[in-house]
Amino acid sequence: MKQPILVKFTGAMAEEHRVPAYEAAESLRGISLAVMISSYYLVEGRVRHRKFESRKFELNLVAQRPGSFESVLELASDPTLISIALGLSTSIGGTFIYEFIKSIINRSIGGSGEASIEALEAEDRLKTGDLTALVEAIEPAMRGAHKSIGYGASNIFIITGDHNNINLNERTKDYVHTSKLSKSIQIKRFSVASFNANSGYGRAYDFEERRTIPFEISSSIDRKSLSALLKSFDSYARRRRFGDDLASSVALKYQPVLSADGRVKKLSIIAARDEINGF
Repeated sequence: MKQPILVKFTGAMAEEHRVPAYEAAESLRGISLAVMISSYYLVEGRVRHRKFESRKFELNLVAQRPGSFESVLELASDPTLISIALGLSTSIGGTFIYEFIKSIINRSIGGSGEASIEALEAEDRLKTGDLTALVEAIEPAMRGAHKSIGYGASNIFIITGDHNNINLNERTKDYVHTSKLSKSIQIKRFSVASFNANSGYGRAYDFEERRTIPFEISSSIDRKSLSALLKSFDSYARRRRFGDDLASSVALKYQPVLSADGRVKKLSIIAARDEINGF
């Protein structure tokens, strides 16, 4: 199966059909590396950071288009290998691969995953700990992917499938370059969308921002907190699958990890309770 991925530079010099060679090459390298790390996980079931030597899939640069600076990458893969590696249905096709790659990259720049991917994660068919590790693994690549932003281009669009865009810009550049653990301890209600009690990683749905945010529990978290997290996750998963009208929210006490513009990148959870007044 061969699938095109279009990388389109727009704004600034790109509108004159040129971009600085070094910055553009670094951006393409970063995007390619993020796609490769995500794709290798799909065919191997583990997070690989280097030595991309397997021929289970290929990522090739196949064209440079005129107009606003555009490059066409081609991802060649065998969906049956993905099914075996992840233990998923043999009906996996190109849409799943696109949605998976887009979800990992979007999470790395402050967005959410595709609904289909988050559903598989909530059902524990995709491992939350692995996906969190994948996002962390591509962060250096995504910093490189933003090299052209402000140096020849204002936006980079990664287009997968039918206008299924990822947009890199100044805001996402600030996001990937800054992570600061806030000293303030906050309490707020979330719904646990996915959670692996062994790894301590999960994702919590923020009702105000309407997106899931990764979290990691403290090593000293108490048994009561684990019970509250698991209860919320169970209610969230059953409501998504069966339509049960269950309250899935849980009160979390946490320190947020913030980006340069103040957006929450991650939650460091200190404790969890069924009710806010339970702390």
